[in-house]
Amino acid sequence: MRLLKIFITIVLLFTLTSCTATYALNPKLEMKVRLDPLQGKLLSPNKSDDLFLILSFSGGGTRAAALSYGILEALEKIEIPPPAKSVSTKDNSHVRHTLYDEIDLITGVSGGSFTAGYFGLHGKDAFRDFREKVLVKNLQTDLIHMVLNPVNLIRLGSPRFGRSEVAQEYYDKMIFHGATLGDIAGGKGPAVNILATDADDGIIFPFIPSQFALICSDFEKFPLARAVAASAAFPGAFSPIILKNYAGDCAYKGPFWLADALAKPDPTSRVYNTALMTKTYLNQEEKPYIHLIDGGVSDNLGIRNIMESIAAMGGILEVMKKQQITSGRQLVFIIVDAQTQDTKHWRMMDEIPGLGAILGASSTIMINKYNFETIDLLRRYCEEWKQELEKAGNRNIEIYIVHVSFDALPEKEEREYFQSVKTALALPEDQVDKLRSVAGKILFAQKPFVKLVKDLGGKITENKQER
Repeated sequence: MRLLKIFITIVLLFTLTSCTATYALNPKLEMKVRLDPLQGKLLSPNKSDDLFLILSFSGGGTRAAALSYGILEALEKIEIPPPAKSVSTKDNSHVRHTLYDEIDLITGVSGGSFTAGYFGLHGKDAFRDFREKVLVKNLQTDLIHMVLNPVNLIRLGSPRFGRSEVAQEYYDKMIFHGATLGDIAGGKGPAVNILATDADDGIIFPFIPSQFALICSDFEKFPLARAVAASAAFPGAFSPIILKNYAGDCAYKGPFWLADALAKPDPTSRVYNTALMTKTYLNQEEKPYIHLIDGGVSDNLGIRNIMESIAAMGGILEVMKKQQITSGRQLVFIIVDAQTQDTKHWRMMDEIPGLGAILGASSTIMINKYNFETIDLLRRYCEEWKQELEKAGNRNIEIYIVHVSFDALPEKEEREYFQSVKTALALPEDQVDKLRSVAGKILFAQKPFVKLVKDLGGKITENKQER
C-alpha cells in the first residue's frame, strides 16, 4: 500500500506538473515602438567618428566563446589615440584608449553569443570573471544534470516546455542573472545583436528592436538568457525557442523600405527576397508563432544580417544618414571564425560509415562551405559600398576585412590541433587558455589588421587584466 501511494503521488505530480509547465511567452508591446535604444552607443562621444568597428563571433560552443574572448583581450592591448571629442577627461593625453573602446557592434551566433551578450552587458568588467563564470565552467554537464533532475523530467513532459527552457533557466541563474535585452541596450559594453534562425523559413532572426517591432513584442523586456538559448539551440540537442507573434496589435506597420521593395517584384533581387521574408512576420494569422533554433543554421559567421540590412535600407549612404554618421574613413569587420575541419578518416574505410559520422561530417562541410560564400559575399558588398561612397565624394573611405580563422596558422601541427578542438559547452582549462592566446596571435598576423593599427597610430601594450 505504501508503494502504491508513492506511485499514485508521483503519477499525480507528473500529470499536474506536465499540464502546468510552460515556456514564458515573449511580452507584448504595450507602448510606442522605440526602434533605436542602441543609438546612443553608436554615437558615443568616447568613440571616433572616423572609425566604425564591427565584430562578429561565430558559433562553435565553448571553442567559439573562448576564441572570441581572446580577440577582445587582444583588442584591449592595442592602444590608440583617443578621439578629440572624448568627454572622459579634460586632458585626453592621459587617457588609455584602446581598440576595444572603439567597438561599435558585436554580433553573436550560438557559442559566440555567450561572449557577445556578457560583454554587451558588463563591458570591460567582464574581463574580471568571464573566464571563470563561463569558459572554464562545465556548462554541458550542468545542463545534463538539470535535464535529468526528476522535477525537470516531469516538466519536460509538457509539450510547452522543452530542453531549451531548461537551458534558459540555467544561463539566467548562472550567467546573466535576470538581465534583459533592454539591459544590454543600457549596458556598459558595445551594441550587441544576438542571432538565431527562424526554423519555419530558414532565415536569420536578429534580436534587435526593429525585429521585435514587426511582431509587436517588447524587445527591452525579453530575457537575455532566452535570446542566447535560442541562438545556441542546436537541433536535436535542444528544443526550439518559441515566440508569439502579436503583429497588428501595435501601431508599427513595417520598416520604411518594405513597401517600395515589394512594389518592385524581382526574384533575382536580394532586397526583394529580404522583403518577402520580412513581410511574413506582419501576418499574425499565417504566422502565429516563430520557432527559433541555432543561429549557425542560417549564418554561422553572423554577418549576413548586416549585409542584408544595409542593402534593404538603400545602401551604405542611406544607413550612414539614418544612423547620423556624418563622417567616417574606416569601416572594419573583424570576423572571429571558430570553424573546424571535418574528420575524414571514415572516408578511407572500406565499410559503410555510421549515420552519426555522416551527419557530423556533412554538417561541418556545409557550414565551412557556407562560411566561405558569406565572406566572399561580404568582400563583394564592400567593393560596392566603397564605389558608392566614392561617387558621393567620400574618396578617403577604407574598408578592412579581418578574418580570424585557424586556417591562418602557418604551422601544420598547431593548425591541426585547434581544428580538432571539439564543439561542446565544456573544454579543459588549458585548452580554453590556448584558444584565448592563439586568438591574438592570429589577429596580430593579419595584414589588414596590421594596416589598421598603423593607420590609427596604434601600438601594442600589455593588458594587466589578462590572466
